[in-house]
Amino acid sequence: MNPTLQFLVFIVGFFIILGLFIRLIQIAEKRLGGKVPPRRYSLITSLTIAGMLIGIVMMFQPIVLALMEPGFLLLLISTLAFILWSHVWPEPAPQSHSSEAAER
Repeated sequence: MNPTLQFLVFIVGFFIILGLFIRLIQIAEKRLGGKVPPRRYSLITSLTIAGMLIGIVMMFQPIVLALMEPGFLLLLISTLAFILWSHVWPEPAPQSHSSEAAER
């Protein structure tokens, strides 16, 4: 295949995948934004960060080279999940009536 054509196929495919990921973020934000309990939100955020850290350790440890590919995939998936999840926000904490009375 012509290198110029390969380049164009790559660029078009890249932008299609990027656009689909952006659309997925929009859907997740619309459906989950403000509806996730704070405890679950924190748990999922912590899991995605832990996945990134474990993936980095798996990639850069010098003992078992076979862990490099699964480490990269874990890092990639965890990073994409974190990007998606960072666009979702937890449900607001319930406001008590006593705090409203104290503010007045």
